[in-house]
Amino acid sequence: MPHFSRRCSLLLSSRCAPYRHDVVLNPPRVLVVDDERNIQGLLSELLAVWGCETDVASSGTEGLTLFRQKSYDLVLTDYSMPGGSGLELVENVRNSDPAVGVIMLTASGAELDSHGQRLGFTLLRKPLQIDHLETAVRQALGDRNIQT
Repeated sequence: MPHFSRRCSLLLSSRCAPYRHDVVLNPPRVLVVDDERNIQGLLSELLAVWGCETDVASSGTEGLTLFRQKSYDLVLTDYSMPGGSGLELVENVRNSDPAVGVIMLTASGAELDSHGQRLGFTLLRKPLQIDHLETAVRQALGDRNIQT
């Protein structure tokens, strides 16, 4: 069983499905885009526990470059970052793959609900509630018929 930090283990609710020991031939691929390294690490660990494979980027520009190089089932992005906002990233992602799942995280008080409806992303506000994040991830992957 892989090692996950104590911080991650403590954040996982008792309702979360335990890590599966099954070999997943094609785990869901998730692109995590956030300028804060601690958030990148936490999200990557949680996604690994939920059976996903992740790549991380520190800016919208870097995220878009990775997105164009590889295939992803889900993009998990922060709203406010250097090198392009999360909205700019989502617009570019939608132009490349309208069906990819997108979850946007924000600590901003900005009104993003109308953008979420227009661009088709799920909006989660910080501080994150891990069970809400897990539900959003499973729903986004489920919409693409991908099991975690």
